[in-house]
Amino acid sequence: MRQGPLSGIRVLDTTRALAGPLCTMTLGDLGADVIKIEMPDGGDEARRWAIPQFGNDSTPTMLAYNRNKRSVALDLHTEEGRQTCLELASTCDVFVENFRPGTIGRFGLGYEAMVKVRPDIIYCSLSGYGQKGPLAKRPANDLMLQAVSGLMSLTGEPDGRPIKAAAPIADTMGGFSAIVSILGAIIDRMRTGKGRFLDIAMLDGMIALQGQAAAGWGMGGDISKRFGNGHPFISPYESFSAADREIVVSVTNNKAWFNLVKLPEMEPFRADERFATQPLRNRYRDILVPALQAVFRTREAAYWVEALNAVSVPTELINTLPEILASEQTAERAMLMDIEYPPGSANHIRIAGMPWKDVAAEGSPLSPPTLGQHTQEVLEELARLKAKR
Repeated sequence: MRQGPLSGIRVLDTTRALAGPLCTMTLGDLGADVIKIEMPDGGDEARRWAIPQFGNDSTPTMLAYNRNKRSVALDLHTEEGRQTCLELASTCDVFVENFRPGTIGRFGLGYEAMVKVRPDIIYCSLSGYGQKGPLAKRPANDLMLQAVSGLMSLTGEPDGRPIKAAAPIADTMGGFSAIVSILGAIIDRMRTGKGRFLDIAMLDGMIALQGQAAAGWGMGGDISKRFGNGHPFISPYESFSAADREIVVSVTNNKAWFNLVKLPEMEPFRADERFATQPLRNRYRDILVPALQAVFRTREAAYWVEALNAVSVPTELINTLPEILASEQTAERAMLMDIEYPPGSANHIRIAGMPWKDVAAEGSPLSPPTLGQHTQEVLEELARLKAKR
């Protein structure tokens, strides 16, 4: 691979599941050398989240978040394994872990131990609730964080149950929070020569993700209810059923509204003073939305997408995932990549690619490693580095 902006940076990765592996995979995409430490007896737990028809060790989570890494099998329960991990850390710029607070310290691999072998190390601890606070030692995963953060309470139909997002947004926000922090710490170390400890909490990320809703709460507004596919501040801004399938329509200002009602089908709305401004449309949404829904059902979705976009009212189909993955837009953006898994098997799988590809190292990515695939290679490399000291 051609060198990326993080070429020369070595990352020691003891993370597993999703948030941590997403963080370290992105560092690898940007050119860092990522060494993934896994326990010999099964490795990353995501290796066991298998789809039966694909067999063991071929899991979507493992394949999606572990490219551009080298896997080393080390038993951190043993003194030998812990010592080897510390020796590897002494050659690395960044250490990332996502155990529950206190666990990594019991392995003898806490921040205090790391700075003894690498004083300028950037040590990132990524956990559900962070290293302090009454929830700090509670077990956490994406579902727990979507619930605790309040996001689930705002997701779903107004008269339905709270619903989690289909994508692992708590894991993803946590992983990206760690990435931003690590990149900032690398830049700061270039200036000061000093490393630092980074305490990243997935809950913090989820609260930040709801900044708009939090600001509304801070202003004294009561928006702590579900709006389905609607929006608490804007109407119409939601999904509608056309004659054949669902679409989404976004009217975020008066110009868009006036463009919408130019369409012949929308003539009844033109002179209705209840809908003349955005605050009024929000106030009378219970009247407006059903009335619009009745109109949208009279035509097929393709008609509305073409007609509304022609007058600058954003309107799109609600695609299935296969539809968007097979689309010309996805192909033009090169957002799918081909990996071989297991490595050397000639079994090729398409996975989601990199939105950060403009700054990523170029060339074929390293396929997600099998458990311990690079153990001998990395340990021989470590021996050579020790011999040079």
